[in-house]
Amino acid sequence: MGYADRRDRILRALAAAHGAARARYLATDRSDRRTLARMVEEGGVQEYPGRVIALPGTRREVIVARQVGGLIGCAHAVVAHGLPTRSDPGPRVHVLVSTTPRAAPLRTTCHHIPGLFVDPLGSPYADAETMLTTFMRCAEPLDALIALDAALRGGLVTKEQLRAGLRGNRNGMLRELLDRANPKSRSLLETIARYELEEAGAAPEAGVEVPIGELDLLLGRLDIETDGHEFHSQRADWERDRRRDQWLIAHGYTPLRLTSHQVLTHQTVELVRPVAQRLGCWPEPAA
Repeated sequence: MGYADRRDRILRALAAAHGAARARYLATDRSDRRTLARMVEEGGVQEYPGRVIALPGTRREVIVARQVGGLIGCAHAVVAHGLPTRSDPGPRVHVLVSTTPRAAPLRTTCHHIPGLFVDPLGSPYADAETMLTTFMRCAEPLDALIALDAALRGGLVTKEQLRAGLRGNRNGMLRELLDRANPKSRSLLETIARYELEEAGAAPEAGVEVPIGELDLLLGRLDIETDGHEFHSQRADWERDRRRDQWLIAHGYTPLRLTSHQVLTHQTVELVRPVAQRLGCWPEPAA
């Protein structure tokens, strides 16, 4: 086998590994090692500390995971699984490891997961179940709930699968958070609004079906809609929303539309509470 064939085989292995892997898994004999050294010298691949070889443009979190010998978890894995987040994961990478490494790159957090299997040439991202369980321990409750709602809605996991990994007294709070997750919440905005109303003592229903369609959140007879601009900016969307409101009012509901900015800047409770109080559907404070 010549240089070109060996090079192409290594490049295919790197591509399948999301762009990075340790040299020892790419080059298993002397000829492969010579090929890899030449590839680095020619600039076709780059070498990082820990003898990690990466294709140009490989994501930093992938390189870090290969250096540490673990799997990417928490916010970066949430995004990789296509789940919504309130903000960009940022530069700090959370890596799940079976054994604590002697050293890790700067801006790296390692989470010890006993018995974790890591394929050095497979996906560097944790599976959905492992990622979500770890994220629940690491993230703010609202951020974890946003990911849980979306993962349940998309069928990535079930509550039963997650609950099986949350046994014992120390996981009681996480089981309570899991119980609050609701696959009927169709967007990040709905989850945020529902969470903040619940924290204020209200108990809105999510995804309530009525003849005119599905309501975001229903508190008594108050329909709370969280309107992201991208889904309500066309003329047809505007007219459909007005027809919904007209139907709701005619059938004894009160529609209240919150903008995405209002929800994201935590104005939900202050906007909903006075309307709900007038309608008699805001919970009375405990005596």
